[in-house]
Amino acid sequence: MLDIDSKVLKYLYKYPTQKVGEIARKFGLAHSTIGSSVKRLEKENLVKYKRYQLVELTEKGKDLTIELSRHAQLLELLLCNELGITAEHAHQESEKFNLLFSCETINKICEKYNHPKTCPCGDVINNSPNCFCEEYTREF
Repeated sequence: MLDIDSKVLKYLYKYPTQKVGEIARKFGLAHSTIGSSVKRLEKENLVKYKRYQLVELTEKGKDLTIELSRHAQLLELLLCNELGITAEHAHQESEKFNLLFSCETINKICEKYNHPKTCPCGDVINNSPNCFCEEYTREF
């Protein structure tokens, strides 16, 4: 999965049903760049989209987005606790490389910290019903 694809998923999770142009403006990217991302996500059944219509997450897309956010949040926790960096810095860093870690590794972090309910910045750590993100993150 490309970084832009994960950002589009997270944006749609936070702001459901958006037009491609609105997403492109939000990210300051070309309409065609976001359009290509949406097409990739649609091909994987992560979003529903018809040309000139709104883009929305499928249930599979919602689950993957929750899991990707969980990965980032648990990495934040690890960075804060083990390296002593601030929550804000940990958040920025975790967003850069959270796609590189397997669910198995993320689950080990979760176990190490006794299945925390919140990340260092105070957000709730949600769990998806399944950790199927491996098929999307192993492309790196």
